Amino acid sequence: MPRNVLKTTFEANFHLLGIACNLPDYQLAWQINQSLGISLVRTADHNVSFRQDRFIHTAKFIYRTENVIYTLLKNRAEEGEGQNFLLPEVKNIDYLLMIDDETENLEILNVKSTLSKINNVILTQVIDVSQLKSVENLIED
Repeated sequence: MPRNVLKTTFEANFHLLGIACNLPDYQLAWQINQSLGISLVRTADHNVSFRQDRFIHTAKFIYRTENVIYTLLKNRAEEGEGQNFLLPEVKNIDYLLMIDDETENLEILNVKSTLSKINNVILTQVIDVSQLKSVENLIED
């Protein structure tokens, strides 16, 4: 029997920073709030379903202004879930900070530099979204 495959294209128009650190999600969110002068707030978990009963639930924090949305996601799943990473291409990254800036005035390198000064942050890196195969995992079901 022929099989139909739906292929979608996803144009990502946001900045993505990867953060490697050993802080719990709530502590990192608080540190980011202090460093950037924002107010990330915990929301419902980020849920993505995959084929064959595989899924991932990760912590999610959001801060919205009129023109910018900051979303902090945990890249690693909780223990015992069907999928280990939200973005398997960057397994060395513990957290992802998506910044959707409608004005395009945000200096992502300044944000990266500010985040790298947080205690217990080992690494911050700008992630090229166009190179990610699993970028659609950043969009909830």
